[in-house]
Amino acid sequence: MSAYLLLRQRAMTRRFWGYALPSVMAMLVSGAYYLVDGIFVGHYVGAAGLAGINLVYPVIMVLIGLAAMISMGAATAISLHQGAKQSRLARQALVNAFWLLGLLGLLAPLLLYHWHIDILQALGIEQGTDTWKQASDYLSWIGGGTLLLACNLAVPYLLRNDGRPRLAMILVSSGAILNIVLNYLMVGRLGLGLVGSAQATLITEGIVSLLGLGYFFTSHAKLRLSWRHMVPSFPAMPNLLFTGLPSLIAQFNLGLLLLLHNSQLMAYGAIKDLAGFTVAGYTEAVFIVILQGLAFGIQPLISQATGAKRYRDLKFLMEMGLKITLAYGMAVWLLIQLLPRQVAMLYIGNQDAELLAAAVSSLTLNLSAIPLEGIIMFGIVLLQSMARTKQALIISAAKTLLLLPLIFLLPLWWGREGVLMAQPTTVLLLTLPLCGLLWQEWRRLKRACTPLHPHHAKPIGSHQGVQLARRAS
Repeated sequence: MSAYLLLRQRAMTRRFWGYALPSVMAMLVSGAYYLVDGIFVGHYVGAAGLAGINLVYPVIMVLIGLAAMISMGAATAISLHQGAKQSRLARQALVNAFWLLGLLGLLAPLLLYHWHIDILQALGIEQGTDTWKQASDYLSWIGGGTLLLACNLAVPYLLRNDGRPRLAMILVSSGAILNIVLNYLMVGRLGLGLVGSAQATLITEGIVSLLGLGYFFTSHAKLRLSWRHMVPSFPAMPNLLFTGLPSLIAQFNLGLLLLLHNSQLMAYGAIKDLAGFTVAGYTEAVFIVILQGLAFGIQPLISQATGAKRYRDLKFLMEMGLKITLAYGMAVWLLIQLLPRQVAMLYIGNQDAELLAAAVSSLTLNLSAIPLEGIIMFGIVLLQSMARTKQALIISAAKTLLLLPLIFLLPLWWGREGVLMAQPTTVLLLTLPLCGLLWQEWRRLKRACTPLHPHHAKPIGSHQGVQLARRAS
């Protein structure tokens, strides 16, 4: 390898970890949002509370998906324009994201308020039960605070694409710590149940949103905004939303997966099977948010390299990201398969043997293909960041199409275990075509890498070579 390529690879490695580590750390602490809710609700509210959250979470996932569509679409557009040296268009993408987040925050609570009872009935919750009350309270508060939920999700996307991954990490981490404190006070000490958990989450999200989005109106922002910039560009919004559409479909898949599992577990099992499945859901959520930290953390680098046509950097980022994703997935899989009881007890203790057995079964069966699930998630974000939106959409849609028949057919032979096996079976069937698609992209990038002739190389330690490598990164 020439000195130039060696310096360039070292520079890109530093940038990779410079973006990935703060993002992973932020998402790791952000995973505490899900983990803390599960622990406090499981210990202080019980099975009805866990079931209540689980039953309405498909609706919340749709809200998260809409916010992710806006955030990822804007983030990709910003970095692509920055890579192409189009600062004005990058700022306009940021402004459009602000408007779309505001529109979502206005319309979603109105629709949820109007269809509140119909949604709960459609989710199969029996009216008048404790689970109905818990689910209704949680949905009312979280749905009413959609603006805070959406802006909180957008903050790390937008800050990273302004070159501030550490600030994103600090804000998200501080929010997670505040959420722990507030959950302890409102759920553990005041006994406010799911209402207290939802209120704690919204207070935290409001503070993070105010600080994170307010940053763009300060002199520290590269894409600094003023009120004269806040004019929307409606013609650019459809393309922004289309770029982010795979993120919506991915969240829709998760919501549909949860909804179908809930209904099938109620048909083939009992309320404690549903509560046990919630434990697997929380564990999977923590796994996914850490991987999202890696994928979304390096998204600005991937999109900027795509916009600047730096194919060698793209190939390097793709290889490094996939290797880390697979290694992390295998580590989590071993933990779950070797210590499922200990993982389950983190959420629900060991007082209820029947609930603990249901949680262990859900963990070992439902998450049995979690390393491959990580590859699929990272692959979709990778394609999306490279502006390969159609390919990302195909993989996302294929997951839904495969899941639908399996969630209904497998329980006919294996009952409750068949419900839990539907997701890993879907992941196994989808992995091969995704790997084929990623292989094609890798070969395309390899062919596009222009060989560097010997006279381009610089000796290691050459000041000119160092500067050239840094500029290339």
